[in-house]
Amino acid sequence: MAELSFRPKTSEIPTNPGVYRFIDDNGRVLYVGKAKNLRARLTSYFGTFAKLHERTQRTLESARDVKWTIVNTE
Repeated sequence: MAELSFRPKTSEIPTNPGVYRFIDDNGRVLYVGKAKNLRARLTSYFGTFAKLHERTQRTLESARDVKWTIVNTE
């Protein structure tokens, strides 16, 4: 697995609660998740690829962007 070109810098990801979306080439949402701490949750996707669930690996291989929205609570 090559480096994920859409991986944001850790410092760019807020630590607030929020929802995140992995997006494909066509702008289609592949996955929506929620987190108490967006930074902690999103950086878990960009660790050791082989340790991720197969379904998560496929999502990341298809994704070309990740977007998030900050919310008041998880």
